[in-house]
Amino acid sequence: MTKAPSVIPRALLERMRMREVAKLTAFTLLIIGTIGLLVNEFVTDWGRGVTITFAIFNFVGLATLAFAYWRRKKTP
Repeated sequence: MTKAPSVIPRALLERMRMREVAKLTAFTLLIIGTIGLLVNEFVTDWGRGVTITFAIFNFVGLATLAFAYWRRKKTP
């Protein structure tokens, strides 16, 4: 059985997958960072190192999401 030719070029498909992975990673980091900061503040007191770690997760998630959005606006 032969495979039907794809209408979408392979390079475009790979780029679309990378964008989706970047957005999913950004949202995952934001969720982990936010939940970690809330748990650290209201439930436990793990200390300064953990707070900084979760804040870095939030920052990297926001930066990744902003970069993905910026790339989407520039690319047709």
